[in-house]
Amino acid sequence: MYKIKKIIALAAALSMTATAFSGCAEKEGGSVAETSISSADNTVVTTVETEAKEELKVIYDEIKTEFGTVDLSDYPLTPSEVPVDYESVYEAENAEMVGSAAAYAIDGASGGSAVNGVNNGNSDSLIFTVNAEYTGFYDMNFICKSSDDAKRENNIHLDGEEIGKIVCTNNGVFGDSYLKNVYLTAGEHKVAIVPSWGYTDYDCLKLTANTSITADTYNVTAPLSNPDADDHTQRLYKFLCDIYGKYSLTGQYADEGRLSTEFKRIHKQTGGHFAVLGMDMMNYNSGSVAHGSTSQTIEYAYDFYTNGGGIVTLCWHWHSPVEYQVNDEDNPWYRSFYKEASTLDLDKIMNGEDEKGYELLMQDIDLISEQLARLRDAGVPVLWRPLHEASGGWFWWGNCEAESYIKLWNVMYDKMTNEHGLTNLIWVWNAQDPEWYPGDETVDIISTDIYAGNLVDSSFSGSFAQLAEIPNENKLVALSENGCVMDPDKVMDTNSRWLYWGTWSDPFTLKNKMLNDEYTSFDTLDKAYQSDRTLTLEELPDLKNYPLE
Repeated sequence: MYKIKKIIALAAALSMTATAFSGCAEKEGGSVAETSISSADNTVVTTVETEAKEELKVIYDEIKTEFGTVDLSDYPLTPSEVPVDYESVYEAENAEMVGSAAAYAIDGASGGSAVNGVNNGNSDSLIFTVNAEYTGFYDMNFICKSSDDAKRENNIHLDGEEIGKIVCTNNGVFGDSYLKNVYLTAGEHKVAIVPSWGYTDYDCLKLTANTSITADTYNVTAPLSNPDADDHTQRLYKFLCDIYGKYSLTGQYADEGRLSTEFKRIHKQTGGHFAVLGMDMMNYNSGSVAHGSTSQTIEYAYDFYTNGGGIVTLCWHWHSPVEYQVNDEDNPWYRSFYKEASTLDLDKIMNGEDEKGYELLMQDIDLISEQLARLRDAGVPVLWRPLHEASGGWFWWGNCEAESYIKLWNVMYDKMTNEHGLTNLIWVWNAQDPEWYPGDETVDIISTDIYAGNLVDSSFSGSFAQLAEIPNENKLVALSENGCVMDPDKVMDTNSRWLYWGTWSDPFTLKNKMLNDEYTSFDTLDKAYQSDRTLTLEELPDLKNYPLE
Protein backbone atom coordinates (compact mmCIF):
# COMPACT_ATOMS: atom_id res chain seq x y z
CA MET A 1 0.00 0.00 0.00
CA TYR A 2 2.79 2.39 0.93
CA LYS A 3 4.55 2.04 -2.42
CA ILE A 4 1.31 2.43 -4.34
CA LYS A 5 0.33 5.49 -2.33
CA LYS A 6 3.73 7.07 -3.01
CA ILE A 7 3.22 6.76 -6.75
CA ILE A 8 -0.32 8.11 -6.57
CA ALA A 9 0.57 11.10 -4.39
CA LEU A 10 3.51 11.94 -6.62
CA ALA A 11 1.28 11.88 -9.67
CA ALA A 12 -1.20 14.12 -7.88
CA ALA A 13 1.53 16.59 -6.98
CA LEU A 14 2.70 16.79 -10.56
CA SER A 15 -0.74 17.09 -12.08
CA MET A 16 -1.89 19.84 -9.73
CA THR A 17 1.00 22.13 -10.51
CA ALA A 18 -0.60 22.91 -13.84
CA THR A 19 -3.22 25.67 -13.98
CA ALA A 20 -6.69 24.14 -14.04
CA PHE A 21 -9.89 25.54 -15.51
CA SER A 22 -10.36 28.85 -13.68
CA GLY A 23 -13.72 28.64 -12.05
CA CYS A 24 -16.86 26.61 -11.96
CA ALA A 25 -19.83 27.02 -14.21
CA GLU A 26 -23.59 27.00 -14.02
CA LYS A 27 -26.48 27.44 -16.44
CA GLU A 28 -27.69 31.03 -16.45
CA GLY A 29 -30.09 32.51 -18.99
CA GLY A 30 -29.22 29.98 -21.67
CA SER A 31 -25.47 30.51 -21.40
CA VAL A 32 -22.79 29.01 -19.22
CA ALA A 33 -21.66 31.15 -16.32
CA GLU A 34 -18.21 30.82 -14.79
CA THR A 35 -18.31 31.15 -11.03
CA SER A 36 -15.20 31.77 -8.95
CA ILE A 37 -14.29 33.07 -5.51
CA SER A 38 -12.27 36.25 -5.42
CA SER A 39 -9.08 35.84 -3.40
CA ALA A 40 -8.96 39.60 -2.83
CA ASP A 41 -12.16 40.14 -0.86
CA ASN A 42 -13.54 36.62 -0.35
CA THR A 43 -16.70 37.44 -2.26
CA VAL A 44 -18.35 35.38 -4.95
CA VAL A 45 -18.19 36.91 -8.39
CA THR A 46 -19.85 35.74 -11.61
CA THR A 47 -18.77 36.36 -15.15
CA VAL A 48 -20.39 35.02 -18.30
CA GLU A 49 -18.32 32.67 -20.42
CA THR A 50 -19.63 33.35 -23.92
CA GLU A 51 -17.69 30.65 -25.73
CA ALA A 52 -17.78 27.74 -23.30
CA LYS A 53 -16.72 24.37 -24.58
CA GLU A 54 -19.53 22.03 -25.51
CA GLU A 55 -18.26 19.58 -22.93
CA LEU A 56 -18.82 22.10 -20.15
CA LYS A 57 -22.32 22.84 -21.39
CA VAL A 58 -23.17 19.15 -21.21
CA ILE A 59 -21.75 18.79 -17.72
CA TYR A 60 -23.56 21.81 -16.39
CA ASP A 61 -26.83 20.77 -17.90
CA GLU A 62 -26.63 18.15 -15.15
CA ILE A 63 -26.59 20.69 -12.32
CA LYS A 64 -28.74 19.53 -9.48
CA THR A 65 -32.11 21.28 -9.45
CA GLU A 66 -34.05 18.88 -7.23
CA PHE A 67 -33.22 17.42 -3.83
CA GLY A 68 -33.65 13.88 -2.63
CA THR A 69 -35.74 12.72 0.30
CA VAL A 70 -33.88 10.45 2.71
CA ASP A 71 -35.74 7.83 4.74
CA LEU A 72 -34.33 8.13 8.27
CA SER A 73 -36.22 5.21 9.79
CA ASP A 74 -34.08 2.75 11.75
CA TYR A 75 -32.16 0.07 9.88
CA PRO A 76 -31.67 -2.72 12.44
CA LEU A 77 -28.28 -4.28 13.03
CA THR A 78 -27.66 -7.85 11.97
CA PRO A 79 -28.29 -10.00 15.06
CA SER A 80 -25.68 -12.31 16.58
CA GLU A 81 -26.30 -15.74 18.12
CA VAL A 82 -22.89 -15.95 19.82
CA PRO A 83 -23.22 -16.21 23.63
CA VAL A 84 -21.46 -13.36 25.41
CA ASP A 85 -19.28 -15.81 27.38
CA TYR A 86 -18.23 -17.85 24.33
CA GLU A 87 -14.54 -18.70 23.88
CA SER A 88 -12.61 -21.19 21.77
CA VAL A 89 -8.84 -21.51 21.30
CA TYR A 90 -6.89 -22.74 18.28
CA GLU A 91 -3.19 -23.40 18.75
CA ALA A 92 -0.86 -22.08 16.05
CA GLU A 93 1.25 -25.26 16.02
CA ASN A 94 -1.86 -27.20 15.01
CA ALA A 95 -2.71 -24.86 12.14
CA GLU A 96 -1.63 -25.37 8.53
CA MET A 97 1.86 -23.95 7.97
CA VAL A 98 2.62 -22.83 4.42
CA GLY A 99 6.00 -21.91 3.01
CA SER A 100 8.61 -21.05 5.63
CA ALA A 101 6.16 -21.15 8.55
CA ALA A 102 7.37 -23.57 11.22
CA ALA A 103 6.56 -24.51 14.81
CA TYR A 104 9.07 -24.34 17.66
CA ALA A 105 8.94 -25.07 21.38
CA ILE A 106 8.97 -22.06 23.72
CA ASP A 107 8.08 -21.37 27.32
CA GLY A 108 5.16 -19.02 27.78
CA ALA A 109 3.14 -20.26 24.80
CA SER A 110 -0.28 -21.64 25.72
CA GLY A 111 0.40 -25.04 24.13
CA GLY A 112 4.14 -25.04 24.73
CA SER A 113 4.87 -24.13 21.09
CA ALA A 114 4.51 -21.22 18.69
CA VAL A 115 4.95 -20.58 14.97
CA ASN A 116 7.32 -18.20 13.21
CA GLY A 117 8.67 -17.83 9.67
CA VAL A 118 5.46 -16.26 8.32
CA ASN A 119 7.44 -13.53 6.61
CA ASN A 120 7.04 -13.65 2.84
CA GLY A 121 3.67 -12.48 1.58
CA ASN A 122 4.12 -14.29 -1.71
CA SER A 123 4.66 -17.73 -0.23
CA ASP A 124 4.12 -17.91 3.54
CA SER A 125 0.95 -18.14 5.59
CA LEU A 126 -0.51 -19.66 8.74
CA ILE A 127 -4.02 -21.02 8.25
CA PHE A 128 -6.35 -21.84 11.14
CA THR A 129 -9.36 -24.04 10.52
CA VAL A 130 -12.03 -22.75 12.90
CA ASN A 131 -15.43 -24.19 13.63
CA ALA A 132 -17.89 -21.42 14.40
CA GLU A 133 -20.55 -22.93 16.62
CA TYR A 134 -22.91 -19.99 16.16
CA THR A 135 -23.76 -17.54 13.40
CA GLY A 136 -22.83 -14.06 14.45
CA PHE A 137 -20.04 -11.67 15.36
CA TYR A 138 -16.73 -12.74 16.85
CA ASP A 139 -13.57 -11.09 18.09
CA MET A 140 -10.41 -12.76 16.84
CA ASN A 141 -7.44 -12.42 19.18
CA PHE A 142 -4.15 -13.53 17.63
CA ILE A 143 -1.80 -14.06 20.58
CA CYS A 144 1.58 -13.02 19.23
CA LYS A 145 4.91 -11.34 19.96
CA SER A 146 7.52 -9.39 18.06
CA SER A 147 11.22 -9.48 18.82
CA ASP A 148 11.39 -5.73 19.47
CA ASP A 149 9.01 -2.82 19.98
CA ALA A 150 8.45 -2.26 16.25
CA LYS A 151 4.87 -2.31 15.06
CA ARG A 152 4.35 -5.49 13.01
CA GLU A 153 1.25 -5.26 10.82
CA ASN A 154 -0.01 -8.34 8.98
CA ASN A 155 -3.09 -9.26 6.95
CA ILE A 156 -5.97 -11.53 7.89
CA HIS A 157 -7.91 -13.46 5.25
CA LEU A 158 -11.24 -15.18 5.88
CA ASP A 159 -12.07 -17.97 3.45
CA GLY A 160 -9.66 -16.44 0.93
CA GLU A 161 -10.81 -12.81 1.25
CA GLU A 162 -8.78 -10.13 3.02
CA ILE A 163 -10.85 -8.73 5.89
CA GLY A 164 -8.40 -6.61 7.87
CA LYS A 165 -5.04 -6.31 9.60
CA ILE A 166 -3.61 -7.12 12.99
CA VAL A 167 -0.83 -5.23 14.75
CA CYS A 168 1.69 -6.82 17.09
CA THR A 169 3.93 -4.65 19.29
CA ASN A 170 4.46 -6.95 22.24
CA ASN A 171 8.29 -6.74 22.34
CA GLY A 172 9.23 -10.33 23.09
CA VAL A 173 6.23 -11.24 25.24
CA PHE A 174 3.11 -12.97 23.94
CA GLY A 175 0.12 -10.64 24.05
CA ASP A 176 -3.14 -9.62 22.40
CA SER A 177 -3.65 -8.56 18.79
CA TYR A 178 -7.32 -8.15 17.96
CA LEU A 179 -9.44 -8.13 14.85
CA LYS A 180 -12.93 -7.46 16.14
CA ASN A 181 -16.48 -7.69 14.85
CA VAL A 182 -15.87 -10.50 12.33
CA TYR A 183 -19.08 -12.09 11.04
CA LEU A 184 -19.05 -15.87 10.73
CA THR A 185 -21.82 -18.21 9.72
CA ALA A 186 -22.04 -21.42 11.74
CA GLY A 187 -19.64 -23.99 10.35
CA GLU A 188 -16.05 -24.35 9.22
CA HIS A 189 -13.93 -21.39 8.07
CA LYS A 190 -10.32 -20.80 7.08
CA VAL A 191 -8.63 -17.91 8.89
CA ALA A 192 -5.21 -17.13 7.42
CA ILE A 193 -2.40 -14.86 8.56
CA VAL A 194 -0.72 -13.50 5.42
CA PRO A 195 2.39 -11.38 6.04
CA SER A 196 2.47 -7.71 5.21
CA TRP A 197 5.46 -7.01 7.43
CA GLY A 198 5.95 -10.53 8.80
CA TYR A 199 8.49 -11.31 11.55
CA THR A 200 5.94 -12.08 14.23
CA ASP A 201 5.64 -15.22 16.35
CA TYR A 202 2.14 -16.65 16.86
CA ASP A 203 0.96 -18.63 19.86
CA CYS A 204 -2.76 -19.17 19.19
CA LEU A 205 -6.05 -17.74 17.96
CA LYS A 206 -8.81 -17.07 20.48
CA LEU A 207 -12.41 -16.58 19.37
CA THR A 208 -14.81 -14.71 21.67
CA ALA A 209 -18.14 -12.96 21.21
CA ASN A 210 -18.04 -9.39 19.94
CA THR A 211 -19.86 -6.94 22.18
CA SER A 212 -18.26 -3.67 21.03
CA ILE A 213 -20.58 -2.84 18.12
CA THR A 214 -24.18 -2.20 19.17
CA ALA A 215 -27.03 0.00 18.03
CA ASP A 216 -25.66 2.66 20.35
CA THR A 217 -22.46 2.81 18.26
CA TYR A 218 -24.42 4.72 15.64
CA ASN A 219 -26.08 7.08 18.10
CA VAL A 220 -23.77 10.09 17.87
CA THR A 221 -24.93 12.92 20.11
CA ALA A 222 -21.61 14.71 20.63
CA PRO A 223 -21.76 18.31 19.40
CA LEU A 224 -19.22 19.64 16.94
CA SER A 225 -15.83 20.29 18.53
CA ASN A 226 -16.15 23.96 17.62
CA PRO A 227 -19.16 25.35 19.54
CA ASP A 228 -19.18 28.36 17.21
CA ALA A 229 -19.57 26.30 14.03
CA ASP A 230 -21.68 28.22 11.52
CA ASP A 231 -25.18 27.38 10.37
CA HIS A 232 -24.32 25.43 7.22
CA THR A 233 -21.71 23.39 9.08
CA GLN A 234 -24.14 22.56 11.88
CA ARG A 235 -26.74 21.47 9.33
CA LEU A 236 -24.29 19.24 7.47
CA TYR A 237 -23.13 17.63 10.71
CA LYS A 238 -26.74 17.00 11.78
CA PHE A 239 -27.39 15.29 8.45
CA LEU A 240 -24.30 13.11 8.84
CA CYS A 241 -25.37 12.07 12.35
CA ASP A 242 -28.90 11.34 11.14
CA ILE A 243 -27.83 8.96 8.34
CA TYR A 244 -25.02 7.26 10.27
CA GLY A 245 -25.71 3.53 10.50
CA LYS A 246 -28.45 3.75 7.86
CA TYR A 247 -26.53 4.78 4.73
CA SER A 248 -23.03 5.23 3.38
CA LEU A 249 -22.23 8.26 1.24
CA THR A 250 -20.58 7.61 -2.10
CA GLY A 251 -17.25 9.43 -2.29
CA GLN A 252 -14.46 10.04 -4.76
CA TYR A 253 -11.23 12.01 -5.04
CA ALA A 254 -11.37 14.13 -8.18
CA ASP A 255 -9.09 17.14 -8.60
CA GLU A 256 -11.48 19.12 -10.80
CA GLY A 257 -14.77 18.50 -9.02
CA ARG A 258 -17.74 18.34 -11.38
CA LEU A 259 -15.45 19.03 -14.33
CA SER A 260 -13.37 15.95 -13.54
CA THR A 261 -13.15 12.84 -15.66
CA GLU A 262 -14.10 10.80 -12.58
CA PHE A 263 -17.39 12.69 -12.27
CA LYS A 264 -18.31 11.94 -15.88
CA ARG A 265 -17.05 8.37 -16.13
CA ILE A 266 -18.67 7.16 -12.90
CA HIS A 267 -21.97 8.72 -13.91
CA LYS A 268 -21.84 7.12 -17.35
CA GLN A 269 -21.19 3.70 -15.79
CA THR A 270 -23.52 3.80 -12.79
CA GLY A 271 -26.12 6.47 -13.54
CA GLY A 272 -25.18 8.35 -10.36
CA HIS A 273 -22.71 10.99 -9.19
CA PHE A 274 -20.62 10.75 -6.03
CA ALA A 275 -22.01 12.64 -3.03
CA VAL A 276 -18.66 13.44 -1.38
CA LEU A 277 -15.91 15.15 -3.36
CA GLY A 278 -12.36 14.74 -2.09
CA MET A 279 -9.56 17.13 -3.07
CA ASP A 280 -6.15 18.27 -1.82
CA MET A 281 -4.87 21.60 -0.49
CA MET A 282 -1.25 20.69 -1.27
CA ASN A 283 -0.58 23.46 -3.79
CA TYR A 284 -1.54 26.36 -1.54
CA ASN A 285 1.29 26.05 0.98
CA SER A 286 4.64 27.81 0.71
CA GLY A 287 6.67 24.74 -0.22
CA SER A 288 4.72 24.29 -3.46
CA VAL A 289 3.87 27.93 -4.29
CA ALA A 290 7.60 28.69 -4.26
CA HIS A 291 7.98 26.29 -7.18
CA GLY A 292 5.16 27.82 -9.21
CA SER A 293 2.24 25.62 -8.18
CA THR A 294 -1.30 26.91 -8.56
CA SER A 295 -4.63 25.44 -7.57
CA GLN A 296 -8.37 25.79 -8.19
CA THR A 297 -9.37 23.48 -5.34
CA ILE A 298 -11.29 26.22 -3.54
CA GLU A 299 -13.27 27.09 -6.68
CA TYR A 300 -14.18 23.46 -7.32
CA ALA A 301 -15.14 22.98 -3.67
CA TYR A 302 -17.38 26.03 -3.81
CA ASP A 303 -19.10 24.78 -6.94
CA PHE A 304 -19.64 21.25 -5.65
CA TYR A 305 -21.44 22.42 -2.53
CA THR A 306 -23.13 25.61 -3.75
CA ASN A 307 -24.16 24.59 -7.26
CA GLY A 308 -24.04 20.81 -7.04
CA GLY A 309 -25.52 20.36 -3.57
CA GLY A 310 -22.74 17.96 -2.54
CA ILE A 311 -20.31 17.48 0.35
CA VAL A 312 -16.64 18.47 0.24
CA THR A 313 -13.74 16.82 2.06
CA LEU A 314 -10.23 18.28 1.85
CA CYS A 315 -6.91 16.70 2.79
CA TRP A 316 -3.45 18.27 2.80
CA HIS A 317 -0.30 16.61 1.50
CA TRP A 318 1.82 19.23 3.24
CA HIS A 319 4.97 20.00 1.27
CA SER A 320 7.82 20.95 3.56
CA PRO A 321 8.82 24.62 3.62
CA VAL A 322 11.53 25.26 1.02
CA GLU A 323 14.26 25.50 3.66
CA TYR A 324 13.49 21.92 4.72
CA GLN A 325 13.14 20.29 1.31
CA VAL A 326 15.83 17.82 0.26
CA ASN A 327 15.06 18.64 -3.38
CA ASP A 328 17.64 16.49 -5.13
CA GLU A 329 17.43 13.98 -7.97
CA ASP A 330 16.11 11.20 -5.74
CA ASN A 331 13.82 13.36 -3.63
CA PRO A 332 12.55 16.38 -5.61
CA TRP A 333 10.52 19.09 -3.89
CA TYR A 334 7.15 17.65 -4.89
CA ARG A 335 7.86 14.61 -2.71
CA SER A 336 8.65 16.75 0.32
CA PHE A 337 5.61 15.58 2.29
CA TYR A 338 7.47 12.25 2.59
CA LYS A 339 9.97 11.88 5.41
CA GLU A 340 12.88 10.94 3.15
CA ALA A 341 12.36 14.10 1.07
CA SER A 342 12.17 16.40 4.10
CA THR A 343 14.63 17.48 6.79
CA LEU A 344 11.87 18.52 9.18
CA ASP A 345 12.24 17.07 12.68
CA LEU A 346 8.82 17.50 14.24
CA ASP A 347 10.03 16.38 17.66
CA LYS A 348 12.55 19.24 17.74
CA ILE A 349 10.03 21.69 16.31
CA MET A 350 7.34 20.92 18.85
CA ASN A 351 9.67 20.80 21.87
CA GLY A 352 11.13 24.23 21.06
CA GLU A 353 14.54 23.21 19.73
CA ASP A 354 13.78 24.41 16.18
CA GLU A 355 12.03 27.78 16.42
CA LYS A 356 12.54 28.54 12.72
CA GLY A 357 10.81 25.32 11.72
CA TYR A 358 7.91 26.09 14.05
CA GLU A 359 7.50 29.57 12.60
CA LEU A 360 7.46 28.26 9.02
CA LEU A 361 4.86 25.62 9.87
CA MET A 362 2.68 28.27 11.49
CA GLN A 363 3.00 30.42 8.37
CA ASP A 364 1.83 27.50 6.24
CA ILE A 365 -1.17 26.96 8.52
CA ASP A 366 -1.96 30.64 8.03
CA LEU A 367 -1.80 30.25 4.23
CA ILE A 368 -4.16 27.28 4.23
CA SER A 369 -6.47 29.06 6.68
CA GLU A 370 -6.76 32.01 4.30
CA GLN A 371 -7.99 29.65 1.60
CA LEU A 372 -10.42 27.83 3.89
CA ALA A 373 -11.73 31.24 5.00
CA ARG A 374 -12.81 31.90 1.42
CA LEU A 375 -15.08 28.86 1.68
CA ARG A 376 -16.29 29.96 5.11
CA ASP A 377 -17.27 33.37 3.76
CA ALA A 378 -19.06 31.71 0.85
CA GLY A 379 -21.03 29.48 3.24
CA VAL A 380 -19.28 26.19 2.35
CA PRO A 381 -18.69 23.61 5.12
CA VAL A 382 -15.69 21.29 4.80
CA LEU A 383 -14.82 17.86 6.15
CA TRP A 384 -11.25 18.87 6.99
CA ARG A 385 -8.70 16.00 7.15
CA PRO A 386 -5.18 17.32 7.84
CA LEU A 387 -2.10 15.39 9.04
CA HIS A 388 -3.45 12.12 7.69
CA GLU A 389 -1.95 8.62 8.02
CA ALA A 390 0.54 9.90 10.60
CA SER A 391 1.04 6.65 12.49
CA GLY A 392 2.13 4.97 9.26
CA GLY A 393 5.36 6.93 9.53
CA TRP A 394 5.85 7.70 5.83
CA PHE A 395 4.97 11.42 6.02
CA TRP A 396 7.14 13.95 7.87
CA TRP A 397 4.31 14.68 10.31
CA GLY A 398 4.39 11.00 11.32
CA ASN A 399 8.17 10.68 11.47
CA CYS A 400 8.14 11.59 15.15
CA GLU A 401 6.79 10.67 18.55
CA ALA A 402 3.02 10.56 18.84
CA GLU A 403 3.21 13.37 21.39
CA SER A 404 4.71 15.75 18.82
CA TYR A 405 2.03 14.91 16.28
CA ILE A 406 -0.72 15.52 18.82
CA LYS A 407 0.82 18.88 19.73
CA LEU A 408 0.86 19.92 16.07
CA TRP A 409 -2.74 18.79 15.56
CA ASN A 410 -3.94 20.79 18.54
CA VAL A 411 -1.90 23.87 17.60
CA MET A 412 -3.40 23.72 14.10
CA TYR A 413 -6.88 23.28 15.56
CA ASP A 414 -6.41 26.27 17.86
CA LYS A 415 -5.02 28.55 15.14
CA MET A 416 -7.68 27.65 12.60
CA THR A 417 -10.57 27.72 15.06
CA ASN A 418 -9.71 30.57 17.39
CA GLU A 419 -7.22 32.75 15.52
CA HIS A 420 -8.64 32.45 12.00
CA GLY A 421 -12.24 31.88 13.04
CA LEU A 422 -12.84 28.97 10.66
CA THR A 423 -16.35 28.09 11.69
CA ASN A 424 -16.92 25.90 8.62
CA LEU A 425 -14.67 22.95 9.51
CA ILE A 426 -15.70 19.46 10.62
CA TRP A 427 -12.44 17.91 11.84
CA VAL A 428 -11.61 14.45 10.50
CA TRP A 429 -8.79 12.61 12.29
CA ASN A 430 -6.95 9.99 10.29
CA ALA A 431 -3.82 8.92 12.24
CA GLN A 432 -5.47 5.52 12.92
CA ASP A 433 -3.37 4.38 15.90
CA PRO A 434 -5.09 5.09 19.26
CA GLU A 435 -1.80 6.39 20.69
CA TRP A 436 -1.93 9.21 18.14
CA TYR A 437 -5.46 10.33 18.97
CA PRO A 438 -5.49 14.05 19.92
CA GLY A 439 -8.69 13.79 21.97
CA ASP A 440 -12.45 14.13 21.66
CA GLU A 441 -12.28 17.89 22.13
CA THR A 442 -10.63 18.52 18.73
CA VAL A 443 -12.02 15.65 16.61
CA ASP A 444 -15.45 15.22 15.01
CA ILE A 445 -14.98 12.21 12.72
CA ILE A 446 -12.64 9.20 13.08
CA SER A 447 -11.34 7.74 9.82
CA THR A 448 -8.90 5.33 8.24
CA ASP A 449 -7.50 4.65 4.76
CA ILE A 450 -7.57 1.13 3.32
CA TYR A 451 -5.77 -0.06 0.20
CA ALA A 452 -6.33 -3.80 0.09
CA GLY A 453 -5.12 -4.90 -3.32
CA ASN A 454 -7.30 -5.81 -6.28
CA LEU A 455 -11.02 -6.62 -6.31
CA VAL A 456 -11.41 -6.75 -2.52
CA ASP A 457 -14.96 -5.70 -1.66
CA SER A 458 -14.79 -6.63 2.03
CA SER A 459 -16.35 -4.34 4.63
CA PHE A 460 -13.22 -4.44 6.83
CA SER A 461 -15.37 -4.79 9.89
CA GLY A 462 -12.36 -5.20 12.17
CA SER A 463 -10.96 -1.83 11.14
CA PHE A 464 -14.34 -0.22 11.70
CA ALA A 465 -14.62 -1.71 15.19
CA GLN A 466 -11.10 -0.60 16.10
CA LEU A 467 -11.84 2.99 15.11
CA ALA A 468 -15.20 3.09 16.85
CA GLU A 469 -13.52 2.17 20.16
CA ILE A 470 -10.87 4.94 20.09
CA PRO A 471 -12.87 7.98 21.30
CA ASN A 472 -14.39 8.25 24.76
CA GLU A 473 -17.72 9.31 23.25
CA ASN A 474 -19.35 8.06 20.08
CA LYS A 475 -17.94 9.64 16.93
CA LEU A 476 -18.77 9.21 13.27
CA VAL A 477 -16.49 6.65 11.55
CA ALA A 478 -15.51 7.04 7.89
CA LEU A 479 -13.36 5.36 5.26
CA SER A 480 -11.55 8.50 4.15
CA GLU A 481 -9.47 6.84 1.41
CA ASN A 482 -9.81 3.48 -0.30
CA GLY A 483 -8.51 1.63 -3.31
CA CYS A 484 -11.41 -0.82 -3.73
CA VAL A 485 -15.06 0.11 -3.28
CA MET A 486 -16.78 -1.98 -0.63
CA ASP A 487 -19.85 -4.11 -1.31
CA PRO A 488 -22.66 -2.09 0.34
CA ASP A 489 -24.49 -5.26 1.41
CA LYS A 490 -21.40 -6.43 3.31
CA VAL A 491 -21.08 -3.01 4.94
CA MET A 492 -24.62 -3.20 6.28
CA ASP A 493 -24.75 -6.94 7.02
CA THR A 494 -21.51 -6.94 9.04
CA ASN A 495 -22.59 -3.94 11.14
CA SER A 496 -19.63 -1.94 9.84
CA ARG A 497 -21.54 1.01 8.51
CA TRP A 498 -18.92 3.45 7.31
CA LEU A 499 -20.30 6.99 7.04
CA TYR A 500 -18.68 7.55 3.65
CA TRP A 501 -15.90 6.28 1.46
CA GLY A 502 -13.38 8.22 -0.65
CA THR A 503 -11.91 6.25 -3.53
CA TRP A 504 -8.55 7.57 -4.71
CA SER A 505 -8.30 8.31 -8.41
CA ASP A 506 -5.44 6.97 -10.54
CA PRO A 507 -5.10 4.04 -10.82
CA PHE A 508 -7.92 2.94 -8.53
CA THR A 509 -10.66 4.74 -10.44
CA LEU A 510 -9.09 5.83 -13.72
CA LYS A 511 -6.44 4.49 -16.04
CA ASN A 512 -5.53 6.53 -19.12
CA LYS A 513 -8.60 8.68 -18.30
CA MET A 514 -10.89 5.66 -18.64
CA LEU A 515 -12.76 3.94 -15.81
CA ASN A 516 -10.53 1.19 -14.44
CA ASP A 517 -11.97 -2.13 -13.19
CA GLU A 518 -8.69 -3.61 -11.94
CA TYR A 519 -9.47 -2.66 -8.33
CA THR A 520 -13.26 -2.40 -8.30
CA SER A 521 -15.27 -4.41 -10.79
CA PHE A 522 -17.88 -2.53 -12.77
CA ASP A 523 -20.54 -4.79 -11.22
CA THR A 524 -19.44 -3.80 -7.70
CA LEU A 525 -19.27 -0.13 -8.66
CA ASP A 526 -22.78 -0.28 -10.12
CA LYS A 527 -24.04 -2.01 -7.01
CA ALA A 528 -22.37 0.56 -4.74
CA TYR A 529 -23.90 3.54 -6.55
CA GLN A 530 -27.34 1.97 -7.06
CA SER A 531 -27.80 0.41 -3.63
CA ASP A 532 -30.71 1.46 -1.41
CA ARG A 533 -28.14 1.80 1.38
CA THR A 534 -25.85 4.32 -0.30
CA LEU A 535 -26.52 7.94 -1.18
CA THR A 536 -25.39 9.62 -4.38
CA LEU A 537 -25.36 13.34 -5.17
CA GLU A 538 -28.82 13.06 -6.69
CA GLU A 539 -30.22 11.58 -3.48
CA LEU A 540 -28.94 14.18 -1.04
CA PRO A 541 -31.43 16.51 0.61
CA ASP A 542 -31.07 20.30 0.63
CA LEU A 543 -28.07 20.47 2.96
CA LYS A 544 -28.12 24.26 3.20
CA ASN A 545 -31.57 24.11 4.78
CA TYR A 546 -31.39 20.72 6.49
CA PRO A 547 -33.40 20.88 9.71
CA LEU A 548 -31.45 21.18 12.93
CA GLU A 549 -34.28 19.69 14.98
